Amino acid sequence: YIKTAFELSEAFDTPVIFRSTTRISHSKSIVSYSDRVKPGLTDVIFTPEPGKYVMLPVFARLRHPLIEERIDNLKIFAETSHLNDVMYKDKSLGIVTSGIAFQYAREVFPNASILRLGLTYPLPEKLIRKFAASVDKMLVIEELDPFLEDIIKSMGLKVTGKDFIPVTGELSPEIVARNAKDFGLPIARDYKQPESIPDYITARLPSLCPGCPHRGLFYVLNKLGKRGSTATGGNKPNEPGLTITGDIGCYTLGTNPPLNAMDTCACMGASIGQALGMEKAGIKDRLVAVIGDSTFMHSGMTPLANAIYNQSKIAVIILDNMTTAMTGHQGHPGTGISACGQSVTRINLENLIRGMGVDDLEILDAFDTREITRAVKAVTEKDNLSVLIIRGECAPLKPSSSTFCFVENDKCTRCKACLKLACTAIQNKDGDVYIDSNMCAGDNCGICNQICPADAITTKDRVSK
Repeated sequence: YIKTAFELSEAFDTPVIFRSTTRISHSKSIVSYSDRVKPGLTDVIFTPEPGKYVMLPVFARLRHPLIEERIDNLKIFAETSHLNDVMYKDKSLGIVTSGIAFQYAREVFPNASILRLGLTYPLPEKLIRKFAASVDKMLVIEELDPFLEDIIKSMGLKVTGKDFIPVTGELSPEIVARNAKDFGLPIARDYKQPESIPDYITARLPSLCPGCPHRGLFYVLNKLGKRGSTATGGNKPNEPGLTITGDIGCYTLGTNPPLNAMDTCACMGASIGQALGMEKAGIKDRLVAVIGDSTFMHSGMTPLANAIYNQSKIAVIILDNMTTAMTGHQGHPGTGISACGQSVTRINLENLIRGMGVDDLEILDAFDTREITRAVKAVTEKDNLSVLIIRGECAPLKPSSSTFCFVENDKCTRCKACLKLACTAIQNKDGDVYIDSNMCAGDNCGICNQICPADAITTKDRVSK
């Protein structure tokens, strides 16, 4: 499909969107390679066409008829394209489907006739009408909104879809079969209801890695801001505190309990813009925007410039783990490593921020909770725009520690303070706390040592095998 998408883009001079759903992205299979097409650099020529590439209003009006003509040509192509194919079997039931839902349809209705649409815009109207005329009953099986169903209904054709297929959530053969059966449709076999989680397995939210450099900050924000519901000691609805605008990255997991240290997350770079917007709207809380180093380089500079320009008094905290951890440890402009792994010019984060006009800037060790507490408390009491850079290397990129943390039971008071770190290496069993040495980052982290009020956590050397 990717290869075909590029071919269509060239043939029809059009953007082509390849849509990959979650299930496809999480799947793997054996594939066959075709010969790679790689034009040489000398073959790349740009031909100036202002009427096409300079979208002044006068040119845009001239381009519109050409786009409509392009869509008409694509409609003709769609009618005979190999991307849209019909598999005729039992014609008492016909199914129109696309993407991963095709696999579910084949499994649940193995004897049905199926029209599989690989090109879903524009749709092949003649092919759909021909298919509808050849089957007794037509269904549409698709995830989420009734995109195909609505267009087919607009053709005046009788079709059923969201009458029995959920409009929310991911589909599966079990969901399709169960809903089809309830709707009175014949299915190939019965599917069991998903088994409940056994009592001895505890369901757990995703968590930051043991040794993550973000954990200390979120622990401090939780402690200073009294995050969480009033039932767990949080602020009352009208009680001023910290409002923490978040961003997209590993650190978004700071939202989950027991950290409870992030209040918003919209898109890359939105944390700073949201904090600025809340400030201008009159929110009385001290506003703290949290953003990662990679996300800041991607789209955080613009809202920071906006905050500087608009004389904002928010606090911006940049979690600098020196990589793009969430998507696989890629480089970014602040690492000096290109997407191809080459050493390139590194943009110095602190020099960049100072160059933008921020005078109040401090850089902190991500694993020093005492200093982080001091600095966060200070910036939340200031009346000016301030930036903190919390710097610490991403845990999976660090060499393994020769030590691990250990709980001395005779000193432990069972206060459970260490459990508030949400570190998966720290376990609670029958009221006693212990640390899994296989998971613990040891001296690469040491935050639990710092926050234990009874000094009951120490480090031990790992035994070499």
